[in-house]
Amino acid sequence: MSDELGAAGVGVLSIAARCLVGREQELAELCGSLGNPAVRVTTVTGPAGVGKSRLAVAAFAEVSRAFEDGGRVVDAGGFRPGQDPETALAEALGLEPDAARPARTALRRYFEPRHSLLVLDGCDRLRPALAPVVARLINDCPRLTVLATGLERLGVYGEALLRLGPLALPPEDGAESDLAALREVASVRLFVDRTAVSRPRFTLTEENREAVVRLCRRTDGLPIAIEFAAARMKMLSPQRLLDELADGLDALSGTEFDTLSRHRGMRTALARGLDVLDPAERGLLRRLAVFHRPFDVPTAESVWPGDPADFRRLLEALVDKSLLHTEERSDGELALAMLGLTRQFLLDEAHALGEAGLLGAEHAAFCIRLAESAESGLRGPGQARLLDRLDHWREDLSGALRFLSGTGDLAGVVRIAASLRLYWQARGTVHEGIGWLRTALRGVGLTLAQQAKAHLALGELLLCTGDLTAAEDCLAMARGACEELGDHVGVASSMRRSGLVALHRGDLVEADRRLEECAAVAWVDREGEHAEVLRNLADARRAEGDAHGARRIALEALAIFEQQQDVRNVALTRLVLADAAFALGDQDGAVDLYRSALPDFAALKHLMLCPLGLEKFSILLSRARGRSTETWRRVARAVGAAAAVRAATGCVAPAQLRMEMEAVAALTRVRLGEEDAETLAAEGGNAAPETALLAVLTPLECTGSDRDPGSAHPLTPREREVAELVASGLTNREIARRLGIAEWTAVNHVRKIMRKLACTSRVQVASWMSRRAGATGRGPVRAA
Repeated sequence: MSDELGAAGVGVLSIAARCLVGREQELAELCGSLGNPAVRVTTVTGPAGVGKSRLAVAAFAEVSRAFEDGGRVVDAGGFRPGQDPETALAEALGLEPDAARPARTALRRYFEPRHSLLVLDGCDRLRPALAPVVARLINDCPRLTVLATGLERLGVYGEALLRLGPLALPPEDGAESDLAALREVASVRLFVDRTAVSRPRFTLTEENREAVVRLCRRTDGLPIAIEFAAARMKMLSPQRLLDELADGLDALSGTEFDTLSRHRGMRTALARGLDVLDPAERGLLRRLAVFHRPFDVPTAESVWPGDPADFRRLLEALVDKSLLHTEERSDGELALAMLGLTRQFLLDEAHALGEAGLLGAEHAAFCIRLAESAESGLRGPGQARLLDRLDHWREDLSGALRFLSGTGDLAGVVRIAASLRLYWQARGTVHEGIGWLRTALRGVGLTLAQQAKAHLALGELLLCTGDLTAAEDCLAMARGACEELGDHVGVASSMRRSGLVALHRGDLVEADRRLEECAAVAWVDREGEHAEVLRNLADARRAEGDAHGARRIALEALAIFEQQQDVRNVALTRLVLADAAFALGDQDGAVDLYRSALPDFAALKHLMLCPLGLEKFSILLSRARGRSTETWRRVARAVGAAAAVRAATGCVAPAQLRMEMEAVAALTRVRLGEEDAETLAAEGGNAAPETALLAVLTPLECTGSDRDPGSAHPLTPREREVAELVASGLTNREIARRLGIAEWTAVNHVRKIMRKLACTSRVQVASWMSRRAGATGRGPVRAA
């Protein structure tokens, strides 16, 4: 037999059948095909080591009794190269052909009167010669059924095909799955069962589950690879084997007692499967091995230097020979993928042939084109789809950056890393971008334009982390370089981000001055930097108290972004308009603007915008509609979700927003009590950011109890916040810090509150707030 049976031969048929794991559906399908009189030839195809032979043997054991004359199993993989296939088959069946009765005649006379099943295992090497032999036998012997195995179909008329894929794999996050359910995943079950043969006390545990999951995925779910891995468990742990496998395929090897295969290692098994390729097919497959992730046909063609017609023919041949498999995408397009072990073998081969540098450069060129096209795409329509595309290629992009850095192509590093700055932010991985840009800038050989691009992107990413001094230094260098180059758009970009540095510091006057100056320069890029500086300037004006001016400027920016269909910037601008509307007393308008903006943040799964939306809307709810316990519970969850995302990504909020969020967090503890507030915040932190963002919108359908009309309460929303903090025992200085206001302003608020409530002490204020809370069903006010 081939792969699974090898030299062991027919004598181990029953053993092979009993060792079949996770193939119940495929076995039933194959047995059904063999039991159908209308189907005379069935071929099981699949990559090397996938279990074709073992499945064929199991099916033979199941159905051969239904054939009156039983059946025969022949190891076609053992036929000598160049041997006449009819002679080889006759000899394997013990028919002893001679001059008077040649092999063709002997075969016909043997099978013609019999109702039998013939299994031809491992047909790859002599497939072109075997196909006509099988066709003649089927034509001459009406009660004969043939089952073949190989990398590709025989090519006989009426042939049924069963493509056998790898065993089911545990999900990448399988370490979080239920242990019992994980044990039943076919690849895991085979690994554990086979390991227990040589190491009887081995079981799947909480401690080794993550390594077992990674090992099963690393072996691609190929039974032969899993059995080689299990054989190594005699002296290794799963993690140690993973470490060895990172150094080469020789880690997956064993003896004749470890598997039913003729192969003693995964490398030889893969080499045998690849030997059926011609040089052009193998060359294309090596080129495609550079991709970490499944790819479409245009992507594959981008690394092929030859004739497009040849490319299509070669690609189809690789699919037919089970060396590439296809996946249906939701949009109807096909994706092509290569098994990881095959990919590793081919990359090793490319290195040995001296092709690694060339193939790495072609892969890096693809990644540069991808990143640079994404830079402009992330400012227009279809941003969610583009972010998903970059997610798909993330491992390839990281690999290209490592290659470019290793070869000293720092310009290429800048082209990818700077172009991905919006992606780094969206996925909360700004530190990755910072690392690559700093690596490039520490080197030599960058042009002035490349240095400007790198400093500008680095300054923007450092701003996200709150490292404002370093960000300002980078932006100053970028501006100087752009001025020297005469790059007016670059100058405007540097100036705008410099204004954001001041805004993040809370220096509103300086932010306004810088952004006003930038607005005059940014006209050169009306559809890009100009619209963004208008939004930033509107945000600064709103923070300074000029809500009317902020609204006017933000509406101008919004018109540009809507024309561009820039989803991200439209949503951000609506946040500014919402804050301005609330400042102008239009609470309903503010809520509606948030309702229109936040779902876009959620759809983008943007890990910088989601916490921003959670924080800003929590502030609005706490001030305008946070008068029911349920609303405060939702605010507590939102606060926890935002804090968790910021902690995970390292992206910090601007200074003023941080102070306002501290005040909101304090109020949740006042309203709900320390224990409940912490529990709810933890719940929010465990939720996906986009889920938490949509959840905070739920209280928008406010009832009368949610609203707190001014006529029903003697205090303004801000005065109520201050009174609640007084009731929680905070001093004037602590209240000022929590609310981000001056201490003298807090003192004035307290005086007004005492006058309105006819109280003569802070204790009386606390008592009044407690009675009010009880009367409205909010529960007692508790100390923070």
